[in-house]
Amino acid sequence: MSKTVCVIGAGIGGLMAGALLAKEGWHVTVVEKATTVGGSAGSYARKNRRFPTGATIAFGLEERGLLDTLFHELDMNIPFELLHHPMDILLDDRKISIFRDKTEWENEMRRAFPERIGDVLAFWRRLEQISEAVYAVTETRVSLPIQRLYDLGNLPLHVLAHPGSMLQLARYATHTVEDLLRMYKLDSYTPLRQFLDAQLLDAAQTDCTEAALLPSSLALNIYRRGSFYVEKGMGQLSEALAQRIIELGGEVLTASPVKELQYEDSKWRISSRKRNEVYDTVINNTGISFGPGTSHSESEDVSWGAYRIDALLNASFWHQELNGRPLPFALQIVPEKEQAILYSDGHGPVYVTFQPAYNRQHEPVEDEIMMTCSIHTQSKQWEQLSKEDYQDKKNSVAKAMFQEIQKVLPVEDYLLYSEAGTPLTYQKYIGKTEVGGFPLTVRNAILKPKSVRSSHPQLYIAGEQAFPGPGTLSSALSGYHAARAIMKSHPS
Repeated sequence: MSKTVCVIGAGIGGLMAGALLAKEGWHVTVVEKATTVGGSAGSYARKNRRFPTGATIAFGLEERGLLDTLFHELDMNIPFELLHHPMDILLDDRKISIFRDKTEWENEMRRAFPERIGDVLAFWRRLEQISEAVYAVTETRVSLPIQRLYDLGNLPLHVLAHPGSMLQLARYATHTVEDLLRMYKLDSYTPLRQFLDAQLLDAAQTDCTEAALLPSSLALNIYRRGSFYVEKGMGQLSEALAQRIIELGGEVLTASPVKELQYEDSKWRISSRKRNEVYDTVINNTGISFGPGTSHSESEDVSWGAYRIDALLNASFWHQELNGRPLPFALQIVPEKEQAILYSDGHGPVYVTFQPAYNRQHEPVEDEIMMTCSIHTQSKQWEQLSKEDYQDKKNSVAKAMFQEIQKVLPVEDYLLYSEAGTPLTYQKYIGKTEVGGFPLTVRNAILKPKSVRSSHPQLYIAGEQAFPGPGTLSSALSGYHAARAIMKSHPS
């Protein structure tokens, strides 16, 4: 008789774990509070259109990339498009375009940072060197914190083959991004700091001052390693994983919030709207606590919510250019200081994407473009507002965000529809107000990384709360680590 596992939460981390376990003969049941799968890498319907819940760009899908390898292990083929110019970052006084091609990228740095270009190039080449070393370690499938022998993956062989690279990583283990800036006397060079902070606040949930250098080096270079638009949006990754679980004999139950989680007689009893059964093992992929020790959300570290705008533009907008170049997939716009409401109620850049529009049935809408805009915000401040204050504040933030975008591109001239949302909107569509993992500080990423194991027997944690941190790729890797830990500790 096969072992049973219940995955609570159909985010990409839980779905990856469930699919890998199902392939190894486990009977997998996924229960999800929302009506769709994906969590922060899913989608929801508004005005008969599909909008992404969060993540929009996929990483690790390059040949033999981390995500590509996992999908191949599951015999899955995901259609995607490689983005050669994935993003522009717009500061107060300059724009920086990210290009996949190394020559184009270095020429862009020469154009964008002429005041200190020699030091900037030296800094970035060292950052890339560190990033490559970190990525190579990640490819060994080491799982932090190392608590069992199998958590090492192939790391021992990698250490023997690349001792110099590993010594370099050891040297930088407790460094922040600011420490590296200081080595090149760039810590007071404002344009570069703003450029780095805009990306780190989105990818690492903190800035140069606190961001751990090792994982941040990867976050700052991953757009150039390989950025991908998944056909019909990131939710297709999650839906494909859910379908693979079903094909392998498992089940995925949506609109089934968990009411109770209880350990009894060496089994876990899960009570949800659609299922009340006992399981050998549980994976909590929700980011929500079901009691002491069942989630890393009990930590004092701050997770974040998001304020967003979903919009539809006339398809003729595709002809727009930005400084003489075709539009990138995404923009990160650092708001001007005059936009006090964006600095007091949010943090980080205004993140904007332009994608093909699809209707509720995932069919393309030829004469429309989907635009999504978001900025980080603290969830609790929205929960405490009266209905009237909530609406006033929502309108004010939307207006300020549109003003920032309009300074760059005339989106309002092409606007067909827009609707704003707050962390409470996320609560409605994906069942939680927070959509990001914990900040990748030295403490969280290096000294005390959060394990896929919990303090309870046969209960594991996956998703953005478990190391290696926030983001779709990291969540998928946490799912792999959780599945491996379960298979090694509880062989079927």
